[in-house]
Amino acid sequence: MPCFFADVLRQMAKREPMVLVPQKLELTTQQAAALLNVSRPFVIKEIEAGRLKCRLINRHRRIEFEELMRYKDEQKQRSAGALKRLNDLSQEMGEEL
Repeated sequence: MPCFFADVLRQMAKREPMVLVPQKLELTTQQAAALLNVSRPFVIKEIEAGRLKCRLINRHRRIEFEELMRYKDEQKQRSAGALKRLNDLSQEMGEEL
């Protein structure tokens, strides 16, 4: 298992941004939207569609940071797959012309 401090130093050497968050940090839908760079209504739609998990505290939704990172990674993979399919289709069409 890699050492935490070695990972931190590696990230610092690459000058990549880092964020330290508490293990069970929960975000509001507005905070989640800001982190994902999308609108709050979009986050709520994703929750209602079952693609993003949250818990309710009274009438307020809270999203665990880990869940948000899982969702973000899943969306990144989905986008990469769609881009690859689009590229493949474009190449096929170019060959047919």
